[in-house]
Amino acid sequence: MNYKVLRKIIVLSLTMTLSLGSILYARKPDPFEGEVDAPVAEEKNNISEATIIHKDPYEEYNPLNPVKPGINKEEYDSVDNFIVDLNTIESRIKYFSPTYTNIKAGAESSYWMSFYARGGNDTLLYDYRQYTEEIYDLMTTFNDTIKSLTYQRNILDKTDPDYKKKYDTLTAQINAYKNMYSTTKITYNTTNSSINSTKRMLGLNNVLYNIGNIDNNNKVAFARRSVTKAIKSVVLTYLQLSEYAEILEKQTNLYYDMYLLKKKNYELGLATAIDVSTSMDQYENAKNSFKATETTLKNVKEQVAINLGYKVSDIDKLVFVEPEVDLSYISSINFEDDKTRAYTSNSTYNAIKISDRDKRLPQSTGEELFHKRQEYTSNVIIAEFENMYNDLLSKKLSYDSSLYLKEICEINDAANKRKFDSNLVSELEYKGLELQNLSNKLQVKVAKYNLINATNAYYYAALGDITIS
Repeated sequence: MNYKVLRKIIVLSLTMTLSLGSILYARKPDPFEGEVDAPVAEEKNNISEATIIHKDPYEEYNPLNPVKPGINKEEYDSVDNFIVDLNTIESRIKYFSPTYTNIKAGAESSYWMSFYARGGNDTLLYDYRQYTEEIYDLMTTFNDTIKSLTYQRNILDKTDPDYKKKYDTLTAQINAYKNMYSTTKITYNTTNSSINSTKRMLGLNNVLYNIGNIDNNNKVAFARRSVTKAIKSVVLTYLQLSEYAEILEKQTNLYYDMYLLKKKNYELGLATAIDVSTSMDQYENAKNSFKATETTLKNVKEQVAINLGYKVSDIDKLVFVEPEVDLSYISSINFEDDKTRAYTSNSTYNAIKISDRDKRLPQSTGEELFHKRQEYTSNVIIAEFENMYNDLLSKKLSYDSSLYLKEICEINDAANKRKFDSNLVSELEYKGLELQNLSNKLQVKVAKYNLINATNAYYYAALGDITIS
């Protein structure tokens, strides 16, 4: 007997589900009522399927680059520093954003799991076929041994004084081999069942291997675009808030100066107590708004740092580059082409398929329903996209108007300074003029950031990133 094979069978049988094996065993004929069918399996040396585990999956398609590719020092320098620039932020996101890198890692894991699962199942299937043949050989050996021992027991001489002892010894050996045969048969049937389940898994993994990698790649590309859009929005919020906070701080200081002047005038009998009280309330309100904005600004800055992969402890090292309106992009917009791409690249539109219910209908009816769903979805996306385009045009008009207002603010700053220096206005009046000009400057900043936000929204929508319910 091949004890090495027997040990392998015993270990294998311990790992199998005996209950399943028992059920399968009950379905097979007893070995003494008929011969056990030989296993149906491919040739042992046929390992063409298993050899795929040695093949580089990226020879034909390179979806995700699971190993971080080497990048040159210049590119590293552009992402591994503390400058936050909307024009280069995607490089930072690609390598350091925890949100994106987690999504990418998950997609890569899914791809490689399906790839290696295929190779693993190929190998497992080959091993199960090998085991099945070895187990069958062992069962045949046990069966032949049982037959031989039974024959020896049947031809014993009953007149032999040691007859009973020999008979009992042979019977014990026969029973022992019967038990080994039964255990081995359970393992045989379980292994045969495993061949079928492994074949099913292999079919599933073939689908994952051939399709899942492309699907994952599309998801990763979409995820990076979505993450970039979201993080850009947070950065723009921070930049806008910082501009607002800067103006609020100046306004707060001006209100405080005006309060002191009102208080001084009150002492000189040139202002009422109500004037002083009103001025103090204006200062307190401005101060509270400034403090609240500072708190919000700090929280948003932390969000920016975390989303870009910086440590919160390094938050004060971040240097934000003020963005400018991309007028060249706006002037080069081809609305009709962008509108078509907006729905043809949209994930909701592309997810529309002919359903099982459609397939039960006549072909013409099913196709008609499919096209109607496509048409409806495209119309919804186009309507939303047109709204974004109109909003962009509206924000562009406001921005153009703000440029004139910006010039007026600069002229007023110089004029008000000359009036004050020439004693044509009092210090209190001068502070009031500065406050008014600050409000106008805030409108200029708001118009600028509104246009940048509208441009970003249109840009990503033109790539198909429109969420519809």
